[in-house]
Amino acid sequence: MFRHLLKYSFKVYFYNKANIMWNFIFPFMFISVFFLALGNFKDPTAEFSKDPLKIAIIATDQQEAENLVEFLSHFGEEGVLEDTELQDTSSDDIFLKYQLTDTENADQLLTDQTVHAIVKADNPVEILAYNDLSKVKSSLLNQFLESYESVRKTTTAIGDRYADEKFSDLESFGISQLSEQDFNAIMEQAKMDIQAKHDQTIDIFAKESETTELTTSPLLIYFFAAIAYIAFFPTNAGVSTLEEVTANQSGVGLRNSVTPISKTKMFFAVFIPRWIIHCIFTLVIYLYVNLLGVNLGDNYIQIIVLLILGTTSAVLTGTAIGALFNFNTSLKVGISIAIPLVFGFASGMMYNGMPRVIAQYIPWFNKLNPIGIVSRGLYMLYSDPTFIRFNQQVIYLLGIIGITLILTIFGLRRNSYESI
Repeated sequence: MFRHLLKYSFKVYFYNKANIMWNFIFPFMFISVFFLALGNFKDPTAEFSKDPLKIAIIATDQQEAENLVEFLSHFGEEGVLEDTELQDTSSDDIFLKYQLTDTENADQLLTDQTVHAIVKADNPVEILAYNDLSKVKSSLLNQFLESYESVRKTTTAIGDRYADEKFSDLESFGISQLSEQDFNAIMEQAKMDIQAKHDQTIDIFAKESETTELTTSPLLIYFFAAIAYIAFFPTNAGVSTLEEVTANQSGVGLRNSVTPISKTKMFFAVFIPRWIIHCIFTLVIYLYVNLLGVNLGDNYIQIIVLLILGTTSAVLTGTAIGALFNFNTSLKVGISIAIPLVFGFASGMMYNGMPRVIAQYIPWFNKLNPIGIVSRGLYMLYSDPTFIRFNQQVIYLLGIIGITLILTIFGLRRNSYESI
């Protein structure tokens, strides 16, 4: 009987044309439009090699200016100013050109539209003015400066930590109880920690990596969030699953409730086909993304597992909503559409700086946001060869799946009807 119900649920799902439209065709259209909007990922520096981001750096603090220039040199080169124009770059794979100058000359360069923005090298670094700055370049400039601030703060924190741990006793330090060998070892470890953080930040923009063969750009972060959104999109499938099981939500549910089968068994008979179908849909979308040339890395098994877990959490989130709340169908559908959008926004799908804002003000939300978890997992697979942080994201997803499944079963078993 259970096998017959599984086969029947598969057929019913595909007979509904709305399911094919919204759960299969729409994700393809969404990813295609997203890809066209973000540009060519096969050559992410093409736009910048022809017209790189040009900035004037005001050196109010010489040391800060030198540190900022050293950081930016990983992504661009210092411009040569001739006749109030920054000359063409000597490389085709740079993102920006920068020019150290004073306040008066910087204002003139901005007025003449020789540079796109003026940056003040201070603590913290800040953008004083800008013009003719596209959304892509504006986002890129903010990303560079945020990354620099992250490295600078980490450098300071590591230095303070080593000072507190090793040099807190000034008297013993003064009589040189710490050997020169120990001192050199401490400083070498500090440099390694700083360089590790520096390399981690630079890796976001690196053209080549020892652990991956993909070409990337800051825009790839948007794509991580978009793919995670597609994986979590079928929340509505979970809501509709409960409609077909619960007697007071639909006519189909009323008919199914009078069959000699427990509600739990009926639930799994409807849930399993939809879960399988949406997992397959998600993997097809992943294949399509690769065909577009957006290479997410060569950890295929881990990526597939992550996307399947994301889809599972989506469907079970929908079933939990359907089982716990007795709203009308239209309101539940609206909620199932709104939740992925809110999670997607918080994960950086519309603005890549939003995850930092969420982490700063409501850090607990990151652990409850399945789209954010999948998005971070994709990035960690891309940048971290150890899988340690990736495994943590998998644990978070498994926790969400377990909680939503328990809530679904609880909601199903608590329902009883005196009359329908």
